[in-house]
Amino acid sequence: MVTQPSRRAFLTGRRTPATPWGQFCARLSRSCSGQVRWDNESQVRQAWLEPERDLDVLHAQALCREFGVSLLLWDSEAQPRLDQAVLWVDSRASWAQVSLINADRKIWRVDAGVRLSTLRDLGVGVFADMTDALLSSWTLAQWFASAQTSPELAGDLAKTGIIQAQLLLGDGTIEHFGPFGASASTPLKSLAVQKMIPKLFELAQSEDAAHCAQLDAWPCRYRLDTMMSQFGDSPNLAWLFKGHGGSLAWLQTLWLQPSVLTQADPLTATRESGQQSAPAETISQMSTRLDLVIKQTLDPTGVFGEIPDAKGLESAQLT
Repeated sequence: MVTQPSRRAFLTGRRTPATPWGQFCARLSRSCSGQVRWDNESQVRQAWLEPERDLDVLHAQALCREFGVSLLLWDSEAQPRLDQAVLWVDSRASWAQVSLINADRKIWRVDAGVRLSTLRDLGVGVFADMTDALLSSWTLAQWFASAQTSPELAGDLAKTGIIQAQLLLGDGTIEHFGPFGASASTPLKSLAVQKMIPKLFELAQSEDAAHCAQLDAWPCRYRLDTMMSQFGDSPNLAWLFKGHGGSLAWLQTLWLQPSVLTQADPLTATRESGQQSAPAETISQMSTRLDLVIKQTLDPTGVFGEIPDAKGLESAQLT
């Protein structure tokens, strides 16, 4: 028996099967409370999300993992992967909060979506010297991701005031990164992250890392220098992500205190010991290898896009 098409099917036609990109956009729009839009006109598959809650970002990141879409911090140095769709996520958040959790030590807990101007007005001193333009436009997430505001030397990272960071990683893990070793106050909870950190410490002891440490400024995008033995026995793992360009993780919260003036840079003795660093071309190759290993360790599926081309790269993304 031959089934006849219904009158409804005759009038409306058969529904065209949805593409994976169409499915992604439709599910993103259904699962997020915030504003979602996407480009149907150009060949570049890109969408934008303005979250209304933290849960929107978690939903978005889970869908990005499922559909192979890059999740990138809007207005950052992040770069989409070649031939891959991209979701730009706005870090501005009306629900973001700032709270003073230790009045004696002036420790602040700050959500990533807080504007820098708010922190300046509250007296969080690390932002006092920034331009009015950046203070009014940037969120804490953008400052944390930007290599432009990342010190060149590991010994100066303490001056950023960063104590601890809560980050969403590429596999969906949410973890607190902060002082490691004897000074650690919050142990790593995730088994996945517990396996990652020893790999990074091993990388910090590699020949490539040693050559890069001879330079006057750390040449790599990711701050592996904070985990090197010259920096001390208790490095701060949150500093590894400072200046990552949005390509390693999604920042949720930072714990900050007034900038801490450190003693002599702990890497100075190594640089002034008379050892010769490798040629510039070789250093470039070494720094690239180090960044690639860190990227593969912390974001193996590339959810957060590519490694930005160079430290200090000006903000440039599809709009």
